[in-house]
Amino acid sequence: MERLKWICAVMVFVMFGCVSLLSAQEQPEVPYMLDEVVVSTTRSEKPTFDTPQSVSVISHSVIMASPFERIEDILRDVVGYENHSHYGNQKGGVSSHFSVRGVGRNRTLMLLDGVPLNDNFSNTITWVAWGLIPKETIERIEIVRGPTSATYGSEGLGGVVHIITKKPSDKKEGSASFTAGSADTYKGSGYYSQKSGNWGWLVSGGYETSDGLHMVDSDILDDEDYDYVKRRYRDAGKVFGKLTYDSGERTHIDFSALHYNHEMGKGWDYFYDIARLDQYRLTLTHQGKQMDWSGMAFYNRAVKTANIADTSTHASLIRKEKFPDNRVWGMSLQNTARLRDRFFITSGLDYKHVFMDYDEDHINSDRDFGASGRQKTIAPFVDLTGNFLNNRLIVNAGLRYSNIRNYDGRSWDTAPPKRDAFDIRFEEDTWDDFSPKAGVVYHPDQRTAIRASVGTGFRAPSTFDLYKVHSRSNWSIRWANPELEPERIVTWDINAERYFFDHLWINLAYYNSRATDFIGTRTVDSYYIGSRQYRETMYDNISEVDIHGVEAVMKYDFGHGLAADLNYTYNISKIEKDDVNESLEGNYVSGSPRHKYRARMTYRNPSLISGSLSLRYDAHIYSDNENTEMRDDYMSVDLSLWRKFNRVTLRLNIENLTDETEYVEDGTLYYGSVTYEFF
Repeated sequence: MERLKWICAVMVFVMFGCVSLLSAQEQPEVPYMLDEVVVSTTRSEKPTFDTPQSVSVISHSVIMASPFERIEDILRDVVGYENHSHYGNQKGGVSSHFSVRGVGRNRTLMLLDGVPLNDNFSNTITWVAWGLIPKETIERIEIVRGPTSATYGSEGLGGVVHIITKKPSDKKEGSASFTAGSADTYKGSGYYSQKSGNWGWLVSGGYETSDGLHMVDSDILDDEDYDYVKRRYRDAGKVFGKLTYDSGERTHIDFSALHYNHEMGKGWDYFYDIARLDQYRLTLTHQGKQMDWSGMAFYNRAVKTANIADTSTHASLIRKEKFPDNRVWGMSLQNTARLRDRFFITSGLDYKHVFMDYDEDHINSDRDFGASGRQKTIAPFVDLTGNFLNNRLIVNAGLRYSNIRNYDGRSWDTAPPKRDAFDIRFEEDTWDDFSPKAGVVYHPDQRTAIRASVGTGFRAPSTFDLYKVHSRSNWSIRWANPELEPERIVTWDINAERYFFDHLWINLAYYNSRATDFIGTRTVDSYYIGSRQYRETMYDNISEVDIHGVEAVMKYDFGHGLAADLNYTYNISKIEKDDVNESLEGNYVSGSPRHKYRARMTYRNPSLISGSLSLRYDAHIYSDNENTEMRDDYMSVDLSLWRKFNRVTLRLNIENLTDETEYVEDGTLYYGSVTYEFF
């Protein structure tokens, strides 16, 4: 705590000192202007000031001012958001390790231009490629806190993170960047955008290579018995393109394609994965005088191979876990009608079809091990917004019905450990879910908004959860469970925000959630063979969690190019019920900080230097659900400095100034970059 107080005091001193010393400079973009809009709350454009749910928007300028490249790291300063992994972790193929409002990992939906990235398609390989798109391409990121199933269906228990890419620019834009830094990290990227007549195109891409970071204690690195330990290296490439056509002023066609691939080392010999993601999206929109409509079709394809080392010696490759051709395709039709400029009705239909195939090759045997399954979703939805009292009172309600069919489930193993061979074909199953929501916003004046909302969310088990038998050693096996039910949550919250003096914005919120049927691991059998214990487990709906908390945000523009953003989250996530271990009931959920502090200062002076300084501090975090061990409080400070000389921008990024080594031995990381703008 002493270190935190010292750093906060220095930040405050620098903040006010700069105000008194600096002459007036170009003003920064004010991130809390009243005309900011979002599409993620109702699927049609609405001012953030008029939305009933709690929303944050990260603008392009804030994204570019961040010292980070990956989306999960750029999001770290957002109130209510928690990343369970240090940015040095570089896991790259592990389930999304962030949560919103304490609901736990992998329970927040991530979208790219409306296309899901971590839905039941990606959850079959529990993979979100956080570096999949160059940040130069991102127009803004919208974060909706609270359940979003009434709008988007499965996955959105905690909320939604929606990445929205740029449109081709009217004037030519082009740039090239090169970065070098710690751990022999080298990155190159390019960006180009323009319009010509009715056509527009945008293309961006990049490649990165790095020796990576050591994720183990330095004492292990010095032990000759651990000479197989390596850095978590990575090689990653990405290309994103967009082609647009304007058929008149009101009708637009938009086609985009994304390709991403990587090879990620996991920290020792013979343990690495190779993954590839391709995504295609086609949209058609028409803006009428009283009615807007749109259609979207998308196709995602992922191929991944995980190379697994011998868990006892790590000296040889023993098997390859392969997802040879996992894919999903879907479509969405949507219509928004405006009635007398007072009522807005958005309705539509979503369809999605998921294909999961898994195969495991064993290097030293003929063992054949695999799983497959299909999942089909069809979901009509409607969202109604009404404006009353000269737009001072805004009422919103929505409902979505989801029909999810699981079929062609199969799991087989010709030589399972300590078991007879099996080939199981699972019966077809169907889930039906109704997800309602309601909210109200009242504006006592033009600078104040008071909100209240209630909503429901669900997360459908993936085909991976339902059908894949999992075996990582000869002494444990996790059976498939086709009887799993969706996880569910009900949340209500109240919120108030106020603009003061054109310089200060304050937002306060309270939320309360009850989550049921959370999926965990249940032991179905345990016995000894000699002195070794053998365990059989399976996923099951075993727990209920009560969550509540407070969020406070303050943003202040000091003038003279200096602005500050401070936020605090107090969150309590407790286990209300646990069918496996009743002794856990009443305990805090592991990995969820009770206190989260975030602070960011941004200074912009084109004639001198610009920079951003961010602080994150997490406190009171249990390492286990038994609440027997608590982690040390964690704090990190990150700095970005840049200066533009005509068309050339020089930048220095320093991550983890406080040299925290809780998750990564390398401590502070340094990166320098140069960007050249062609036009």
